[in-house]
Amino acid sequence: MLVGFLLLVSACGADYCEALPVSEKIYQTEELCQAVLTKIHSVRPHAVLMCNEVYGEDTDGSDS
Repeated sequence: MLVGFLLLVSACGADYCEALPVSEKIYQTEELCQAVLTKIHSVRPHAVLMCNEVYGEDTDGSDS
């Protein structure tokens, strides 16, 4: 199940490598995550940031 969106930073620039979380904050919508990304880019324009989906396990005990 989709939990939200996490803001990540790539230490390798545009190359594909492991991205690291900017913080532990999980945004409820992609729009909120993108808004924070845009704000950070205004101060750090060369930072390679991305919003990725965060999924969690369904813990209600039902088989879906």
